[in-house]
Amino acid sequence: MNDSFQLLLTSWNPDWVAIVGALAICLVYVRGWKGLHRRQPEKYPTYRLWSFITGIGIIVLAIVSPLDTFANVLLQVHMAQHILLMMVAPPLLWIGWPALPLLCGLPSTVQKKWLGPYLASKNVHSIGRFFVHPITALVLFTVSTWAWHYPSAYKLALSNDLWHTIEHFCFIGTALLFWFPVVSPEPSTPSWPTWALIPYLLAADILNTIFSAFFSFANEPIYDFYPDLGLFGTTLMRDQAAAGAIMWVASSALFLIPVAVILRGMLTNKENLESPALPKPIIQSKKPRRTRWLYSNALRTCAQSVMFLLAITVICDGLLGPELGPLNLAGILPWIWWRGLVIIAILVAGNVFCWACPFMFVRSIATKLPITKTRWPLRTKWIAVALFVLWLLMYEVLSPWSSPAFTAWIVIGYFVAAFCIDALFTGAAFCKWVCPIGQFHFVLSMVSPFEIAALKKSTCASCTTQDCIQGNVTHNGCELELFIPTKQGNLDCTFCLDCVRACPHDNVSIMPTFPASDLLDDDFRGSIRSLDRNDYTALMLVFVFGAFANAAGMIAPINNAIDAVSRWLGASSTHLVTAGFILTSVFIVPTILLYCIKKATQTSNHVAWSLVPLGVGMWASHLLFHFFTSYQSIMPVTQRALHDLGYAVAPTQIWGMASSPEWLLQGELFLLGISFLASFAICLRLTTTLQQRVSWGTAIALLFVAGAWILLQPMQMRGMIG
Repeated sequence: MNDSFQLLLTSWNPDWVAIVGALAICLVYVRGWKGLHRRQPEKYPTYRLWSFITGIGIIVLAIVSPLDTFANVLLQVHMAQHILLMMVAPPLLWIGWPALPLLCGLPSTVQKKWLGPYLASKNVHSIGRFFVHPITALVLFTVSTWAWHYPSAYKLALSNDLWHTIEHFCFIGTALLFWFPVVSPEPSTPSWPTWALIPYLLAADILNTIFSAFFSFANEPIYDFYPDLGLFGTTLMRDQAAAGAIMWVASSALFLIPVAVILRGMLTNKENLESPALPKPIIQSKKPRRTRWLYSNALRTCAQSVMFLLAITVICDGLLGPELGPLNLAGILPWIWWRGLVIIAILVAGNVFCWACPFMFVRSIATKLPITKTRWPLRTKWIAVALFVLWLLMYEVLSPWSSPAFTAWIVIGYFVAAFCIDALFTGAAFCKWVCPIGQFHFVLSMVSPFEIAALKKSTCASCTTQDCIQGNVTHNGCELELFIPTKQGNLDCTFCLDCVRACPHDNVSIMPTFPASDLLDDDFRGSIRSLDRNDYTALMLVFVFGAFANAAGMIAPINNAIDAVSRWLGASSTHLVTAGFILTSVFIVPTILLYCIKKATQTSNHVAWSLVPLGVGMWASHLLFHFFTSYQSIMPVTQRALHDLGYAVAPTQIWGMASSPEWLLQGELFLLGISFLASFAICLRLTTTLQQRVSWGTAIALLFVAGAWILLQPMQMRGMIG
């Protein structure tokens, strides 16, 4: 038998005081719960009983199991025990609403003569309210966590059983105080409104992130007194890094789950999010003259001209400039700047990159050609889905980011495709049914805080001309056939503002909206009809899982695994295995996952759209990493291009050097955490049964853990030097 495994089996430490005490508490609780359940079954259902007993069981398990023994020699085991005592057991105990069951479970004499008068005291109530106030609870929870992990205090708890027990009491006690405002068990009265618990939990998550980062990225052992026994094949530094990762990922998930539940409650009634308290429209025809430029066609033409010139610059430098991506504008502008700014712009202002699309120039020429045009015959997204997958494959297998000439030919191909398709077909066929970049923008913009919508639905109901979609003498209508009265969100919307300019009633505008609220309802929506469509759902799944696959393809563990499989197959290159990894990740796995969950839970495709915020968070974390580590490379590359053109500019000698700000990883994990809670909240809103919530919630949680693991790995600086 393996020595480590044998040690695991013999490391149980039955603390009979803890076991007997836990059994006594459970018996008292059960006795009291039975009476309350009989009188008030709606307040004290069975799940409260099992929640409380499970919480007690987890505390006992953490104390008497090998967790407690191995916590003295493995820091990662200590962190796992820490999570059970502070993050898992306390909320389960409070969900059991233990106050009344424990009181009612005691003998009547104890209730009436001992505890009853004491608990009814105003002084006791005042002291209790002080300690469970969110600010007090957060401070005590944080201080307890940080103080007991100070090296001298940590060493004291390891070497002295009494202080070890005190440490556990501090952990459990402050955790109970922290989770009390979150669960708010009866018969308590909340100190803060429910929405205020969101910043409360996020503040705790940020403090936990800082705490965990010390362990994950320390260059030397924090606890040099810890024995380096090599248990289970680990080393002291590897154990320390794993401890930080466990605390980071697991605790963040447990902080964000209640935030998602709170958001789910806030999102239950979508109309509440669209109340008159929201800001006024951003763009409206009746605005003063000084702001009319915001919605003018001239502004859009100017933006498209700038983007068109940049596209031509990329083509010219890509074909004529240096062949190394870090030295070429074709390696920097599309793959570093454009992708990073797309994320920022869409998450802040909406789909402005489709609004400023440079390919509109050739599209506009094509639409004016004297050619008889027909309607696009394939009214589905399957071609766009295939092209999206092809783009992900091309990116990983052919590495266009390292080949300026290849990038230039991709841009040329885009111009040719946009021209040919819109020369033959009506209805902006290239944008709506073909362009994979546009599809990426469409799904991403579903979490944007702005959308184009009607100011008053009653005005649209009385309109007879429907200029917003049909156009008129002076303005075009919506080419993408999105009828404003039935339009929802930003899916398929290029933000062209034609409907804003065409509306004769000044009733269409860019309006603020609650991010991702478009995902909550699936009423009939113009041109799309329903999110339950297989083609749109496939597009969404490729978007979400493509985010994880694209980021995973840049980390060492995945690349090492691809290399190993390629060698095992005897392949001369890794292209085939890389392609298989991408196809499996973005098509096969999500297809199987969706099919299995749908069959098991009897849910529609609409529930799967709750994954969108998580996909957005992963794309944002990954692409912004590359942007913030490499954006400065634009300056020396531009200097080099001007120097090549004969201008007296001395180019910087070091091109494309990448550096990562210290705050960047925390920011990435924070973005991913926010997107996780948004997806989880929407999942809770869209599902109706426990089985559905467990199935979809587990899928979302697993994706979050996978994303956090990916972000914690060293990322390749593709296209950069250094």
